[in-house]
Amino acid sequence: MNLKKLGAIAVTGLAAVMLAACSKDTSNTDVITMKGDTIRVSDLYKEAQEYPTTGTTTLLQNMTFDKIFEKEFGKKVTTKKVEAEFQSQKTSLGTQFASALQQAGYTETSYKDSIRSQLLLKAAVNKEIKYTTAEYKTAFETFHPTVDAYILSVTSESDAKTAISEANKSATDFDKTAKEKKAEIKFDSANTQVPDEVKAAAWKLKDGAVSAEPVAVTDSSTGEKSYYIIKMIKNSDKGTDWKKYKSELKSIIETTKQNDTTFVNGIIATYLTKYNVTVKPTAFATIFSAYETTATSTSSSSKASSSTKASSSASSESSSSTASSTSTSESK
Repeated sequence: MNLKKLGAIAVTGLAAVMLAACSKDTSNTDVITMKGDTIRVSDLYKEAQEYPTTGTTTLLQNMTFDKIFEKEFGKKVTTKKVEAEFQSQKTSLGTQFASALQQAGYTETSYKDSIRSQLLLKAAVNKEIKYTTAEYKTAFETFHPTVDAYILSVTSESDAKTAISEANKSATDFDKTAKEKKAEIKFDSANTQVPDEVKAAAWKLKDGAVSAEPVAVTDSSTGEKSYYIIKMIKNSDKGTDWKKYKSELKSIIETTKQNDTTFVNGIIATYLTKYNVTVKPTAFATIFSAYETTATSTSSSSKASSSTKASSSASSESSSSTASSTSTSESK
């Protein structure tokens, strides 16, 4: 679960520390101005009280993005959608949910605000995605349709090896244990609840087969390892017709683009420009530099591409003109 508010740069420390540079300013002093809105010192202090362990840079980014995307996509991100996402993540973590919130510095209310921020950004990103045939075919290359499997997780490699040995000795007993533990899962390659390492190992198994070795997965946030035992119930062959899975592939394309930092930052940069976002105190002058850099790079690449195309077009026209003077068939 992503327990982070919207914002690409994480900086530790309280807002009050950075605001020392603005010690002469009053609570009504502008920190950031934009088309139709303003963020003042008092707004920043209020946000810092809500998220006391979040750095000033991230707070200001969050506040700015929220104001912009709320205007653009607020009507699309309903309370119902936020609640559904919240409940999904709560169910996924189960009894660990409360501690995960606490460790990340959230209450249930503030985390719902975070989810809303994330959904607003997703709406902005999804609006810019081009669902071309090429994109669908690329997604299809690594796509695997829904399979049905037993997936058990243990904390030690020795326990995992013992479970595999027992599964090979008595399939009936293993299946009974797996059912009791509600270990049967149906998933495809777009599933985010099953670790990628487990999915990759599962695709290789034939119906009724058990993974030969435990699949080790390291938790990126804690560094702890878990070991998975997989038994395939029903595998699937995707065939060659990607159009059969257009809905699933669309979801994969969206996830890929949402995780593409360059693509996302480029979109954010266009909105920063559209809303004429201006940072007033010099202490915060560089908080949007990552997005400005992305915009500049994207613009340069676009110009270079256009120049290449123009040159290619001119060359093509010249060649075509020369060819037409010697042979009508060649000019075609």
